[in-house]
Amino acid sequence: MAVSLALRDKPGVSAENRAKVLEIARTLGYEPDPEVSNLMARIRASRPVETKACIGLLTAGPAPATATSITERKYIDGVIDRARIYGYRVEEFHIGDGGMSASRVSSILWSRGIDGVILRPLQYGISGQSSRVVRFDFERFSSVAISETIVTPDLDRSLHDQYTAMLTTMGELAKLGYQRIGLVIEDALNCRVNGRWTAAYMQFQLASGQPGQPPPLILHDFAPKEFERWFKRHQPDALVSVNRFGLRFIEHLGLSMPRDIGYASLDLDGEPDGAKRISGIDQNSHLVGAAAVDMLVVSMQRKHRGIPLHPMRIEVEGEWKPGNTTRKVRKPAAKI
Repeated sequence: MAVSLALRDKPGVSAENRAKVLEIARTLGYEPDPEVSNLMARIRASRPVETKACIGLLTAGPAPATATSITERKYIDGVIDRARIYGYRVEEFHIGDGGMSASRVSSILWSRGIDGVILRPLQYGISGQSSRVVRFDFERFSSVAISETIVTPDLDRSLHDQYTAMLTTMGELAKLGYQRIGLVIEDALNCRVNGRWTAAYMQFQLASGQPGQPPPLILHDFAPKEFERWFKRHQPDALVSVNRFGLRFIEHLGLSMPRDIGYASLDLDGEPDGAKRISGIDQNSHLVGAAAVDMLVVSMQRKHRGIPLHPMRIEVEGEWKPGNTTRKVRKPAAKI
């Protein structure tokens, strides 16, 4: 810290020590890097830095039929807030149906001197047959994708740690005494996270060593009869789901939470209301967006352009939030 203060001619270091530091710096041939100095000054600033520097936030594919989800809104807010700290503003662009062509967007970004872009999660429905490709002139830009919805190209990514989130959820429910925990999710959501939820669900069951556990129920849409058959066959005492998908089935069966069944959501960030009432995972989506900016700024500083040879990932862990949809389950009394 003393060296830093001395080199920046700041108070907090004695004149004698300042002279020593400057003399050694001259001997070593030290010269400050203006880009690093500017970056550090922005980070240290107590208020946002006004700047014309810009990061492009790209939406690819058809225009969303509905308003942006709460989770994705938090991604965007995280991007904007972190970009402001670095001294960047954020401008949104839409590629494809309902927006401009990829070449047009690329030309606009290039002409404005924007050399860094962040890709939002794909907005359209995703299935196992979806191509999930974004065509864009990535060679001109530093690029980071949020989530794993885009398969091609394989970019640096910032995402929520879905695998650990499922393990945490299962572990917390097990601590509460639930013994037959079921999972029901939409196929589109399972594809959006590349099967990480189901993989962790099966791994937890394998590690538990308890036979006859419910298999995951993956549905294309709301199918009450199929759910009812699965429920009657496997008799789960707790249900894990996301985006109120599981709640609709519980309501359909007329079950009460937590009296009849426990419930946990894998994405409390996405709950439109009542999130404080529901048990589950806070995905820290704001931090996912912020981490995307951290990755992008480093990439721009290092002049990394195009599709990376070895893409990197930052995974942000979520947090378990207890709510009113789970309870402490009494274990059966030991037989004498």
